[in-house]
Amino acid sequence: MIFSTARLIARRFQPGDLEPFVAMRSDPEVARYQGWGDYTHDHGRLFLAEMAERAPGQAGWFQFALIDKATGRFIGDCGLDIHACDPEQGRIGYTVARPFWNRGLATEAVAALTAYAFANHALGCISASTDPGNAASGRVLEKTGYTLRGRFRDSCWYDGEWGEDLLYLIERARS
Repeated sequence: MIFSTARLIARRFQPGDLEPFVAMRSDPEVARYQGWGDYTHDHGRLFLAEMAERAPGQAGWFQFALIDKATGRFIGDCGLDIHACDPEQGRIGYTVARPFWNRGLATEAVAALTAYAFANHALGCISASTDPGNAASGRVLEKTGYTLRGRFRDSCWYDGEWGEDLLYLIERARS
């Protein structure tokens, strides 16, 4: 376990996470605002192998598997990207499998991930971006203290066309 909440455990990915992870990422409703497209078992195996080689706190992305404490089931993942060129800046991402939507789990995970990141790394700020059409994700970020800082038009190539991003930011509390 790397961090936990009242209902969730965030830990390293394990081989048994492959099936529910691929099922989540290949669900068209879950992938709707993501950039990974068709997600196969080969993609999943490569991802799990890549995460096995990484450690939290290294520059670049590290993804945590999110596990329901009560059932032990995989419910999603969240990630922390520590910028290689400026280790005081980080970025987060998160995905929850559709059967677990609308239960506050994404909000719980993002709050815990943010607290973990500030407590364990020398980050001054953390950003997150979301598609403007993904209002639920924007609400998660706002509930956890992130503020909307900008809208980037034509910022990413997605599904054959240019897309937009909303940029959210939270800063380390000053003492």
